[in-house]
Amino acid sequence: MVQNKIARLHQHIARQREYFHYKTAHKLVKEYDLIAVENLNIRGLAKNTKLSKSIYDVAWGNFIEKLNAVAAVRGVHVSRGEWPFARTSSSYFSKL
Repeated sequence: MVQNKIARLHQHIARQREYFHYKTAHKLVKEYDLIAVENLNIRGLAKNTKLSKSIYDVAWGNFIEKLNAVAAVRGVHVSRGEWPFARTSSSYFSKL
């Protein structure tokens, strides 16, 4: 019985996260024609034990997958790149 409640709670949290990912992806795709996403070394970031739980909890990889799917349906281009690319792109697009 307790395990059932815990399982339902975990499922509820997972659904909330998924809803937030889709909601955020739709908002970004609606507002922008081009979205630049930085490639992150998530495993490297998660080696920091103070941050690892939080990093895995937000499910960055799942968000990027949902963003790509929503963008493909709407015809928005999602570009992935390394750190200098993302930094250059954001400064470039802010000047437009």
